[in-house]
Amino acid sequence: MLLGGREPGGRSDALTIGDLAILTEWIHRDGVVVLGYTDGDLDRWVMNQWLAAQGAGIEIGTAEGGHQTIDATPLPHSALDNAGFAPFPAGRNRSLEVRDRSQTLARGSTSALVAASRVGVGGGDGLLVVASRSLLAATDAASGTRDFLVALARWTRRPAEWAGIGAAARAAPLRLGDAPQRVTDHPPPLAPPAGAAVTVLPEPADSKRGPDETVAVPGWVTRQGMRVLWSRFTLTALDSLLRFVDVAALNALATPIPEAALTDTITTRTLWKLTGERLQATSIRWFPGVALAAIASEGADEVDRHGERTPIPCGLDSLYWRGGLRPIYRALIRLGGIKPEVIAGVALDLDSAMTHFRGSGFCDADYRAGLAALGLDPAELERLGALPAAVRYDTLLERGWLSRYFQGLEDAVAERALALRGELRRLRPDLRFAFHASDAPADWFSLGVLRGFSSPDAPIFLWVRQEARPTLLRHYRTRGIFALSAVGLEPERATFGPAEWSRMRYAAFTEHAGFWLDGPATDSLGRVIRRFAK
Repeated sequence: MLLGGREPGGRSDALTIGDLAILTEWIHRDGVVVLGYTDGDLDRWVMNQWLAAQGAGIEIGTAEGGHQTIDATPLPHSALDNAGFAPFPAGRNRSLEVRDRSQTLARGSTSALVAASRVGVGGGDGLLVVASRSLLAATDAASGTRDFLVALARWTRRPAEWAGIGAAARAAPLRLGDAPQRVTDHPPPLAPPAGAAVTVLPEPADSKRGPDETVAVPGWVTRQGMRVLWSRFTLTALDSLLRFVDVAALNALATPIPEAALTDTITTRTLWKLTGERLQATSIRWFPGVALAAIASEGADEVDRHGERTPIPCGLDSLYWRGGLRPIYRALIRLGGIKPEVIAGVALDLDSAMTHFRGSGFCDADYRAGLAALGLDPAELERLGALPAAVRYDTLLERGWLSRYFQGLEDAVAERALALRGELRRLRPDLRFAFHASDAPADWFSLGVLRGFSSPDAPIFLWVRQEARPTLLRHYRTRGIFALSAVGLEPERATFGPAEWSRMRYAAFTEHAGFWLDGPATDSLGRVIRRFAK
C-alpha cells in the first residue's frame, strides 16, 4: 500500500523514482499495489504517470474542483461482489476515469471512486487498486465503510476472483519530465536501514469502550456536555454572541483574540474590564484564545525537510517558549484583571501552524534535541550535528532514524508544555486548556503540546472539525494524551437535517463529550441548535 503525500502544497515525503521502480517490479511479479492518493498535486501527478505507464486504464481526476466529501456505493455485480449494496461515507475523493466499466468497484453519483486493474507481464496476475487516502483511513466512519474496506482487503488476497477485472493494455514509457516539482531519484534500498525498527500495527480498538473512561470529567460537561460556540472576538459583537449562546442553549464561548489586544495598555484594560463585566452577568464559560500561528518569536524560524525556512518560529527555540508562548498564556488568564471565575480556560487554535510543523523540525534547536534522543556516540553526534539543514532529513531517512527523531522532538515539546501547564495551574488551579483544529492534530509539535497540557485528572478539551471517532481518542491515550472531544457541527450543510439528528446526537453526546460550531450566529440558527441539543 502506498499513500500519497502533500507536496508541493505541504511538506511531506514524496514519491521517488526508486519507489516507482520497486512498485513496478512488485506488481509484475504478481503482487498487489494499492495507491491511496491525497490532496498533494505532486504524488497524484506521479501516480497518474505510473498508472499510464502500466497501461492500467485508470486516471485520478485532475479537475480544479478538488476533493469532495461524498458517499460511495458498491457496484452491483462487480468483481468485488460481497461488499454490500448500500451507500457508505467515503471521505474526501476525486473522480476516477476508467477505461472499462468492469474496473469500477465503488462509485459516487457520476463516476468511479474505487477502481482496479489486472497488471502483469506475459499474462501475470498482479493487481492494482486505486482509492483516496481519506477513504482507506475511514474504517471508523460507519459500519458500511468498514464492511466495504474489509471486503476489499480480503478480495485482494483471492486472485481467482480478479478475472472479471479489465486487464492492463497499451503500456507506455514512464515520463516524469513535466512534474509539478522535481521527482527525486533516490535509488531503491536493497535492505532496510540498519537503524530502522519494525513497526507493529496496534490491535483494533474495542468500539464498545467509551473514550472517556479513565479521565475526570468536569461537572458541567457531565450534566450537559460541551456546547461551544467558536467565534472571533470583538467587543461590539459580544452582546449578539451572548444572545446567540442563550437562544441556542450553549454553555461555552471560545473567542480567538488578536495578539495586539493582549498587550497591557489603558485601551486594552478598558476593553477587558467591559468584557468581564458583561460576561460576569451570564453563566457562560469563557475560553479566550489565540492562534498558534500568530504567536511571534524573536528567535529562529522553523526549517522544513528541504532545508528551507518556514513562516513559524522554531518549535524548540527557548526564545519561542520564554518570549512567545509563556507570556501569551499568562496574558490570557489575566486579561486586564478580569475576575478569575469569568475565565473557565484558555484555547489555542492549532490551524495553519499544524500545516507548517507537519513537514518541519530541522532548525538548529530542533535538530540538537532530536539527535540527542537517538542515543548516538559522541563522534557520530558531532558529525551529524555539522550537516547543513538541506541534507538533515534525507540523512535521517536513509539511516532509518526518522521515527525516533520525531519522537524525540515530541517528547521535548511535551516536557516544555508540562512545565508551562504547571506554572499556569499554580496561578489558576482550576484552569482548563482547549485546542481547536480543522484536522486531527498529528504533527510532532501539536502532539507534544497536547500531551504536555493534558492529564487524567484534568483532560484537555479537543474541538476538531474533522469528525474524530472514539478510536482516535484511544490512539491519543496510548501516546499519553488525555482529552475530551467535541464533534464539530456544520449546520449549513445539507447533512444537518432533522433526519440526521438522531445519529448526530449519538455522536455528540455518546461517542464524544458534546459539540462545537462556528459561523454566522443568527437567531434562526440558534433555535435550530436548541432543538437539536434537546
